[in-house]
Amino acid sequence: MVAALTNPFFSQRMLWHICSPSGEISLGHVNKVVMDLRSKGFVQETIGRGSYSGLLISNTAGAKVKNGTNRISHRLVDPVGLLRYIALFRTMDDLRIMSTKVEARPDVVIKGLASLDVVFCLGTAQSRYSPYFRPDEVSLYIHDRDQDRLAKTLRSAPYGNTKVACYRIASGKGAEMWGRVGSDALFSRDKKGTRYTTKVWTVVDMFCDGKGAFTKPLLKELWGIEI
Repeated sequence: MVAALTNPFFSQRMLWHICSPSGEISLGHVNKVVMDLRSKGFVQETIGRGSYSGLLISNTAGAKVKNGTNRISHRLVDPVGLLRYIALFRTMDDLRIMSTKVEARPDVVIKGLASLDVVFCLGTAQSRYSPYFRPDEVSLYIHDRDQDRLAKTLRSAPYGNTKVACYRIASGKGAEMWGRVGSDALFSRDKKGTRYTTKVWTVVDMFCDGKGAFTKPLLKELWGIEI
């Protein structure tokens, strides 16, 4: 579904290569999902050829689809509806691993944790794209292998007013999915090399956290819509 948000003009086979570069998901399953999105009015069938960004297949091992023109069979017509639909099944509360408060300022926390295998998300990423937004916590995705190290680091930090919340990328398959989404495809880096979720993934997370209204600037920038 995130693939449809990132590539608003797409074919089913294109989504299949994006979502399943190793073939673990069948084309039939992708077809079922696309038909479900069509029945709910999120996408419409169209005919012709067009270009797509290819963002989700950048640096993805095994991907066979190339950037450029491709047979386009569907287009995204209701991104906000799709975002709200995703949020029905994916909530950040369910993905939260731990949260605590530390004494250091948010910018110091971000600098200190950036050396771990983390990707800053939610409001922390939103504030990067919308400078007037002020998050209420430092939010980050953490790889399964670094969870214990992160917990030890946070527990040893002096207690204070800066809230730090850590999340897994997906329920049950955090480490497995990290290899696919933990790349420049869904994560971008700032000039210092710190990783943040991309604009699309940030909007998805904010909707999944009940904060979609704060993404108005990104909604307009990405899809030209206002709410």
